[in-house]
Amino acid sequence: MRTRQAIRPGPAHPLPCAALYCGAQASPEGKHPMQKLVALLTTALLGSAAAAPLSLTLSLTDGQTPFLLDTALKVAGQDLTVQEVKFYVSDVALVRADGTEVPVRGLSLAQLKKGATPQNIEIFKGEAPAGTYRGLRFNVGVPRALNHADATTAKAPLSLEQGMYWAWNSGYIFFTLLGESNGVKVANHVGGDSHRITVDLTDLQKPGTALRVAADGLTVPVSLDLQKLYAAGVGGAWDFSRAQYQQVHFGPVADQFYANVAGAFSRADGANANPVYRGAPAPAGAAAPTAPAMSMPMPAMPGQPQH
Repeated sequence: MRTRQAIRPGPAHPLPCAALYCGAQASPEGKHPMQKLVALLTTALLGSAAAAPLSLTLSLTDGQTPFLLDTALKVAGQDLTVQEVKFYVSDVALVRADGTEVPVRGLSLAQLKKGATPQNIEIFKGEAPAGTYRGLRFNVGVPRALNHADATTAKAPLSLEQGMYWAWNSGYIFFTLLGESNGVKVANHVGGDSHRITVDLTDLQKPGTALRVAADGLTVPVSLDLQKLYAAGVGGAWDFSRAQYQQVHFGPVADQFYANVAGAFSRADGANANPVYRGAPAPAGAAAPTAPAMSMPMPAMPGQPQH
């Protein structure tokens, strides 16, 4: 008779659980030789990949200068008073030297509002296997399956109370910036499955970019350069006196803002000041108290590893 036994890595292992089907002829200890080998390998892997805390912090900048909310940002000679910046962080992954990814589960809403110092704000917290990596990637947006779930029953940070759901467009706003220019209200929104943005802060060819997740964890500082959000594009320079630049939700201006977002992020430690762009083309010219982000554990999508 054939026996079947499932060998499952523990919750800290970055690989999906798998079942092993073994034949008869077990060893005197009652284990098939292949079972013993898998058990030894599993133990070794678990010992070298213990889960450790991983967090991302965010600082707003105007070029190389730290930026404070409710102050003026110069955009094509105009003053834009930035009042609020909010965006979803999801699908965080550490990148190994060979380019493969180690997913870090979780979804959070980064919120930067007037009254909070927008420097070194924690925007994401999860767990990752200890080790050395060449960088990280994350998405600005909500995974497709959650983007089209019932928002009326969703819990924070996906609840309707967060003000990040488009009832008219059946989905979440992935990134929003609210402000005012010369008495005119300005709202820049990015949303929709085709406008989910991958921010890639990995350079496999550049030395000195390694991230080392120790047993006690790692915090990765990230900066968002607001000036790069308004890089000129298909319509030329931004002009907040014109309606098409004031309430931006879709169309060519929204597409340009979407393209600019990925290039506006960088590692604040200087290890990756010129990120690789994925999910959006590079924009033109691209080369303190803390407040935790609102977050939730994210269920694994089909085919996504469980930790």
